[in-house]
Amino acid sequence: MINQRNRIGDFELDTVVGPRGHSKAVLLTLIDRKSRFLWAYRLKDRTTATVNEALTKFLTTFNGPVHSFTVDRGTEFSGLVSLESQYGIKTYYCHAYTPAERGSNERFNRNLRYFYPKGTRFEHISAQDLTTTLLQINQRPLKILDWQTPYQVMLTNFSKNSD
Repeated sequence: MINQRNRIGDFELDTVVGPRGHSKAVLLTLIDRKSRFLWAYRLKDRTTATVNEALTKFLTTFNGPVHSFTVDRGTEFSGLVSLESQYGIKTYYCHAYTPAERGSNERFNRNLRYFYPKGTRFEHISAQDLTTTLLQINQRPLKILDWQTPYQVMLTNFSKNSD
């Protein structure tokens, strides 16, 4: 079902790290598999507790359905079992060393790197700066979406569901 990309609410998750040894702050990225709409949260560290806290914030503010999370086998995602039981969200773990199983997320993380090159210390990025970056990424037309933007696809699907 999630591989068909025919519904809003199936998300790929990942973390984007800053320079090793200098910064613990990371970006948690979530991308909807159908619309390719990207969310990102700046986290103080990459622990399970911090990731779960950010995901709980996402789940309480996102107005659409959340069916599944697809994640790598990083230790920061080891606590998703608690969210799975609390919110009824299925969690899928990719095979080791196969980033292609979360291809959309990997691609959009590269887009983030255009704005925040390797070596960027994420604790110096303001919430406003991150929001502006996400707006630029989500308003870029994509061939895979028939030249619609992720924002347009998300908006269209939400308006269909509200009828």
